Amino acid sequence: MSLSPFSSLAKRVYRRIPRGWSACLDLYQTRRHGGARLPARLDVMTSVGGHDADVLQVMLLSLSDSHPEDRIEFWLFHLHLDSRTLATLSAFCDGLKNLTLNIVHITGTQDFALLSKLGGRPFGARFLWLVAHDYLPAEVTRIIYLDPLDTLVMGDLLPFLNQPFLGGSLVACREFPGLPPMIQGPARLARGRAASPDRILRISRGIINSGSIVLNLDRLRRKGITIAAYLDVAQWAHDPMGLPFGDQGLFSLTHGSDYVQAHDRYNFRFHDVSRHDRRMRAAVIHFAGRIPKPYHWRLTPDQEQQVLTHLARKGMTALPLNPHQSVTAYDLGFYRLWWGICARTPVYDRIAPLAADYTAGVLAEQQVGA
Repeated sequence: MSLSPFSSLAKRVYRRIPRGWSACLDLYQTRRHGGARLPARLDVMTSVGGHDADVLQVMLLSLSDSHPEDRIEFWLFHLHLDSRTLATLSAFCDGLKNLTLNIVHITGTQDFALLSKLGGRPFGARFLWLVAHDYLPAEVTRIIYLDPLDTLVMGDLLPFLNQPFLGGSLVACREFPGLPPMIQGPARLARGRAASPDRILRISRGIINSGSIVLNLDRLRRKGITIAAYLDVAQWAHDPMGLPFGDQGLFSLTHGSDYVQAHDRYNFRFHDVSRHDRRMRAAVIHFAGRIPKPYHWRLTPDQEQQVLTHLARKGMTALPLNPHQSVTAYDLGFYRLWWGICARTPVYDRIAPLAADYTAGVLAEQQVGA
């Protein structure tokens, strides 16, 4: 059976229709809530665990710098950060005159450890935003969630925060912008209606990307979603389905496509964008995809030039770092930007030497500059 010559064109048009909608809505939101405006309150949250929690300082500084006249209520969710780490973050935030740190300690760590185990992903703290509606004050009806260690805020987020939910539980960008949008109910219901294993697998990877989202807290409260509901879906995904998942995958498996699409500039995953989309005015830069986290990869100006020369001499579009990660010439400017902000934070002295050593080792392995 031959396909119509117009079928691929139709798919491209269908794939891009939501982007046209989100661009128009963002233009309206920016004119309504952005530009020269009165100071506003922004509620922003993250959740973090592990030994690198102090790297959060970089995102916090970028958020503060991008909203100098606003009042930022920042909600830090955690399971078991030690008192020293919390004191360090609190002291840093005390120096940010427009940002107030609110620490939310979530107990019941065994539930989130189980989600981490079932999904095959480290750090149960990644799932904490799923239950944020149960822990935030009732007067907070919407909140931005940002990934803690691999995002930078470079623009005004008030238009994003105030985007209409249109009945959805989230405002978010698609995980796979290059694929046609997926309209989907809960995955277990879809599987019962004979959805293909490939479709369920795609859902488990995430219909949305959770690096930068807005939560509709009032809707989530009305739905009464608890950690027990997520554990139930997680158990089903693990056995019998055998699906890996992270936080965005678990949300998608549980709720399907219960979101409204945001403009991709609020989750600018630079490594995977097309040349056309490189012109986008990024409000949130996200170090997502098969690239190193920013606090692992630090080039000196001489090393950066060596990488560029190596790529040009070899005719390569990307420098492989290991079997799973690579960087392109375009990527390098974003790492330079991240380290420029990091240099203004106390965490710089701890992580800069570690990143420099790792980077030098990788360049030697790849014979860059040899």
